[in-house]
Amino acid sequence: MKKIIFFIAVLSSVTLTAQVQAAKDVSYAVIEKAPTYPGCDNGDKECFQAKLQEEITKNFNSKITSSLSSKQQVIVQFTITTDGDFTDVKVKALNNDIKEEVIRIFSLLPKVTPGTMKGESKAVTYTLPLIVEPAKKKISNSLVAPSQPQNN
Repeated sequence: MKKIIFFIAVLSSVTLTAQVQAAKDVSYAVIEKAPTYPGCDNGDKECFQAKLQEEITKNFNSKITSSLSSKQQVIVQFTITTDGDFTDVKVKALNNDIKEEVIRIFSLLPKVTPGTMKGESKAVTYTLPLIVEPAKKKISNSLVAPSQPQNN
């Protein structure tokens, strides 16, 4: 019985430590000065999001989506560290290839200027919803003229 209580006590302390660690991160929604993506003005949240989506779109391997029959929602959660690195990338998607591709893309992203709270750099958590669409079929350049009725 003492071993079980000790085990529960150890698990409880680990859980408390994890909760304290998570509390050090700040949500992107409440950060005073948001992380700044290269090429954006200092702390511009809209520019950050636009640049991030641009990088994802530019680097996404569209061959992965060729087998999709419909749009898929993908939820990406990540942390931007106090050093400006993208870490702890977690992806929720029905397709494992899409999950792996999103993680690959995040490994390519450049460092950003970290977010700050009260003048101090803070790790910032961010959730990004994405819609992945099936790759478009190649459209032929040849036009077929509609048939015209014959006047006899």
